Amino acid sequence: MGQMRRRCKQLIKELRLPAATDLRGICDIVAARVQRPVHLAPMGLGGVVSGMTATTDDGYWVFYELKTSPWHQAHIVLHELSHLLLGHAQDPAVTEDALRLWTPSVDVATAMRRMGLTMGFARHHGYDNPAERETEVLGALLMEHVVPSAAERELPLEGPAAEVAAALGPALQHIRRQREAAAEEGESGV
Repeated sequence: MGQMRRRCKQLIKELRLPAATDLRGICDIVAARVQRPVHLAPMGLGGVVSGMTATTDDGYWVFYELKTSPWHQAHIVLHELSHLLLGHAQDPAVTEDALRLWTPSVDVATAMRRMGLTMGFARHHGYDNPAERETEVLGALLMEHVVPSAAERELPLEGPAAEVAAALGPALQHIRRQREAAAEEGESGV
């Protein structure tokens, strides 16, 4: 854990962060580091995930829960940005499994093409893996530099963000319905 923390502190030093910035400011810094635009996209994720990152030709899209406090939103966004900064590659099997679950009637390749996504689709693993722990460490350290802005919470989804969100919305609803059905089955003892 100490080595992980030292690596994260070194990365923050290399970023030359200002003493305080907002989420947009940190996205600009991360975009310069990863050499691709980073877009924020708040949306109701329905409790399925609190945040995820989609990769399109237009850059990275960080989706985060709209219906939570500004501080929790900052934590979610910083977690997703930490994945980008740490260069964590998405496991294609996780992506394919997620798309199979989210779009059961469409093959994975077709679903990805329709959503305009590459294989670097989503980041939402369990915290039991080292990459997630490292991501949480970096996110917490980044939080020392970020002051959430109430205005960021109200950003409307437009253009490509709205298109990706529209494609993800039904998938998230499908997962939520499956979880609710599984919970009801468990309660009834079936």
